[in-house]
Amino acid sequence: MPATRSVDLLATEVGVLWDRDARGRLRQAHHVVLGVAEDGQLLAVGEDVPDDVADAMADALEAAAERRHRYAEPDRPPEVLAYCRERIVSALGPVLTSGGPSYLVPREGLPNTDGRTYDAQFAGDEGDNDNKGGDNDAASVRIVRSDDEAETRDGLRAANPDTWSGDEWADLIAGRLGPWAIATRASRVLAVAHTPVADARGAEAGVWTHPDARGRGLAATVTAHWARLVRDAGRLPFYSTSSDNLSSQRVASRLALRPIGWLWKLSAPDRLGLHAHRPWLPD
Repeated sequence: MPATRSVDLLATEVGVLWDRDARGRLRQAHHVVLGVAEDGQLLAVGEDVPDDVADAMADALEAAAERRHRYAEPDRPPEVLAYCRERIVSALGPVLTSGGPSYLVPREGLPNTDGRTYDAQFAGDEGDNDNKGGDNDAASVRIVRSDDEAETRDGLRAANPDTWSGDEWADLIAGRLGPWAIATRASRVLAVAHTPVADARGAEAGVWTHPDARGRGLAATVTAHWARLVRDAGRLPFYSTSSDNLSSQRVASRLALRPIGWLWKLSAPDRLGLHAHRPWLPD
């Protein structure tokens, strides 16, 4: 039966984002990932954490759950996070604390993804980045997707915005890295929603927008198209960001994504932001 509780959806997303070893520990990732939803909390512990510390943190989480029937607001660090940090610092040294909201892209309520052409406003002429005060130029932006015909997709092979290596871009366009949706104007890539990590149950959105094209709703548009492709493949589309990334949070608001909670992380300084590099595998 598909997960419906927010804490269960958070658990599914954690499974998408990070690999586990035979003990269920996070592999090559954070020391601690603490998921906080309105209907529960979850704890995932890294492979380097001593067993006694892991057990103590699990006991602390269970005790915290027994003390309250409703959990604290997900966007406020729970009390148990401070305890976990203290134990990790004592055992493994300095850590960085980070966190941010997670969302499920719903099946219903997304913008219409049947169309492939959208109007957007651009300042000045095409390619004139210095003309910030020019008249607004209404232009058509076209969406190309990974389920399009090969001939259509191949038109983007030479349009790499230099955010990806040549081989990565070729793999992306060929569909070897999972579903994607790209907003283009005059053969120029303006925004990309792609699949940096996935498993059999879900996929995480990766979104990039060209600096000249920000603030025009293109990130939300390509994310909606990407999510439709993931849903059509029978998987859950997740979207998460950091607490200080207000642009990504505006995308979530624009699309009316379902908030499922926050993921709080305790990380070694050199492992902040790590997730699995697990490619999309067809069913």
